[in-house]
Amino acid sequence: MHSFTVATLYLIVGGLVFLLGIVILREAPREKANRATALMLFFGGLGSVLGAIGFILEGAGGKKLSGGTDLLRSFNYLWELFFPSLLYFACVFPSENRLVRRVPLAGLWIFAPHVFHLGIMLLQTQGAVFDKPIAWMSRNTIGSTIVHVLRVPTELLFGFHVVLFSAVNLLYIAAALTLLWLSYRRATNTRIRAQLRTIFFGLASCAGLYAVAVPIPTLLNHSWPPLTRSTLIVAALVLGSAGIAYSMVRYRFLDAKLIARKSILYALTSAFLVSVYLTVIRQLDALLQSVTGFDVTVFETAILLIALVLFQPVVSWLEEALEKFFLRERSDHRTLLRRMSGEVLTMLDLRSLADAVVETLREGVSARTTVLLIAPGARDPVARGFGGRVDLEAIASIPRTSLDRFTEGLSMVRHEEMRDLGAERNENGGLDPLLTTDPYLVLPLRHAGQFLGLISLGRKITETRYTAEEMSLLETLANQTSVALKNALLYEENLAKSVLEEELAVARRIQQQFLPRRLPEMGRFGIAAMNVPNKQVGGDYYDIVDVGAGSYLITIADVAGKGVPAALLASMVQASVRTQAQDGKPVREMMDRLNRLVFDATPDDRFATCFLARVSAAGLDLSFSNAGHNYPILLPARGGSRFLDFGGIPLGIDAEAAYGETSTPLAIGDALILYTDGITDARNRAMQDYGEERLFELAGGLSRDLTARQMLEAISADVSLFTQGAEQADDITLVALKVL
Repeated sequence: MHSFTVATLYLIVGGLVFLLGIVILREAPREKANRATALMLFFGGLGSVLGAIGFILEGAGGKKLSGGTDLLRSFNYLWELFFPSLLYFACVFPSENRLVRRVPLAGLWIFAPHVFHLGIMLLQTQGAVFDKPIAWMSRNTIGSTIVHVLRVPTELLFGFHVVLFSAVNLLYIAAALTLLWLSYRRATNTRIRAQLRTIFFGLASCAGLYAVAVPIPTLLNHSWPPLTRSTLIVAALVLGSAGIAYSMVRYRFLDAKLIARKSILYALTSAFLVSVYLTVIRQLDALLQSVTGFDVTVFETAILLIALVLFQPVVSWLEEALEKFFLRERSDHRTLLRRMSGEVLTMLDLRSLADAVVETLREGVSARTTVLLIAPGARDPVARGFGGRVDLEAIASIPRTSLDRFTEGLSMVRHEEMRDLGAERNENGGLDPLLTTDPYLVLPLRHAGQFLGLISLGRKITETRYTAEEMSLLETLANQTSVALKNALLYEENLAKSVLEEELAVARRIQQQFLPRRLPEMGRFGIAAMNVPNKQVGGDYYDIVDVGAGSYLITIADVAGKGVPAALLASMVQASVRTQAQDGKPVREMMDRLNRLVFDATPDDRFATCFLARVSAAGLDLSFSNAGHNYPILLPARGGSRFLDFGGIPLGIDAEAAYGETSTPLAIGDALILYTDGITDARNRAMQDYGEERLFELAGGLSRDLTARQMLEAISADVSLFTQGAEQADDITLVALKVL
């Protein structure tokens, strides 16, 4: 019964190891690392199964069956093929060793000593086969001499070979573990390092137990009892396989798919429950039967039915607990997608978003090179990435139109398509900074057809192919990144709009502060002014300043630009005019000083138009200077109208510009209309301008009996009728002066 229990455990272990090897081989049968790992597990599993068979044969009926000992000893020989598989695995994971790559048939050379060893051991166990040929050769003198001469060397060869090969196994173990440790030290990818660390400790424990079980006792001329030795070997197998299984489930070793990882957990939980049944329940049955003599068949049936009822809930509970512990790791694909949905999609800063996406790619896919380029519209590109030959500045300088054409109509570009696709679309030369990184996959980032950037990934560190699960992850990440980019861009636009609206509000307050709150009483003159503000605050400005002795300065100006800068420049013009108003200097000198002030205080793209006039109640005359402003319209009392078409260039263009001055007499009933281009540039819904000609005709047709205020209201009403409520791009400013 004891041998049966041990054999059952060996069979369960061997079956699980075989299953794990099959899962690994089916994942990617063409990959060298998968084949090497599967070989380790197949040889180890086969050894465990043969060991179980050996125990069954030895314990069957209390007798040793013929061949049982040989099978049990073969267990050791077949198990030892695990170690060339281990060394081969260390040579190809995480990437193929350069020496192995250069030596032809390197894998076969690694296995050759152990295949020779296995052949020698099998020959040694089959001595009876050679008895007849040896007896035939011994019949004559020469043959007998040959047999006698070869007997001693042959016996020495067999004896020495066992001891020598124990040292060879230890050498293979040391070489494999050294290579794995060096690979761990060189690895930079977090997930690859975790895989190597787990596998190293698992295989080191495995190799250590095996060394204690076989090579070291052989070298010391000591032998364990068969059960002890086999138990140590199977324990070694369990530790080595457990390290591989743990690395697959927790760290996606060999890029194991989710279904494979869950299958491993399901198999382990099922094997655990079956082992409990075989080792505990069956032992209780045997004890009960031996003590009471009671037939336990009914009892076994009841226990089995209860176990079947409880099996699925227990398995579900174990699966859930194991999944919570093993599968919810940071680099797990589902975890990454949840993080992308919960974090990245809410990031509104492009640089922070780029850093988060690159970190997600680093954790999710073990690529040698990773590049993320964000190049939306006219904004400065943002490039992030890592790996050899990745020049982020050069990649960021690639024209956005070239990248757009290269990836147009594609959700993914594979490495074998890139050169031909670039040549077909005439984009190879411009894409050199990207193609130099040797990309394996390029995923464009698009939203609603708009090109926003791309993700480029090089070959995997393990030199394996990208799995379907990884491709699905990458496409999902690309889609979510595109949405996140669009959200960030919309946020930036809304933020810029909010800043602009706040700036416009400030500018509006500034503008309202420097516009006169009430106009002065001018005695012989009637004066009226109006300003219709637009959403886009401009630099319209007007002012009337009493300079004494019945004279007044009238100013109307329009600063180029919008927002706070334009409003501040207009306020500066107002302050300068008011400062100079009391000096009594001619208006042309005042305009010269204004020009130099604007030129010195503003950049080259800033200027202002200005009309500056002095009216005198004593002589009823108008002296004025015009710096590029719209020509005022003079409405004589006797009828008709004319432009005061005298002036120079706008303020701030030429510091040395000299402005002229002229005058015109005024008579009782004459009127003067001053305006900004907000009037003439006003547009209707058909995108037609109001124009100077329409304004001139309207003003000329106004009744001379109208007051200054009534004239402004008539012009404003006609402009409103023309525009029909269409949104305007500029303020509308009007000033009317009438001689009473």
